[in-house]
Amino acid sequence: MITHICDRCGRPIEQGKLRYIAKIQVFAAADPLEITLEDLLRDTRREIDRLLQQCEELTEEELMRDVFVKFEFDLCRTCQKAYVTDPLSAASTR
Repeated sequence: MITHICDRCGRPIEQGKLRYIAKIQVFAAADPLEITLEDLLRDTRREIDRLLQQCEELTEEELMRDVFVKFEFDLCRTCQKAYVTDPLSAASTR
């Protein structure tokens, strides 16, 4: 009985057969901030208003996708080998 489909190649994965799960998290990098005296003295109100306006034009989902996205894929043995060898291969993207 087929219980899963490989998300990379589309082959069926039968119940009890070896399969792999690839979990990917993509999130905004949080580099350390360097705050200067000039930053502290600057009037940031206009910049904050501009950012708030941009946020109001986006949905909650769009805002969240800019910060964090999580994927989970089922892989057959062949695709797992290819993925582990070269996870950023253009051939593995859709």
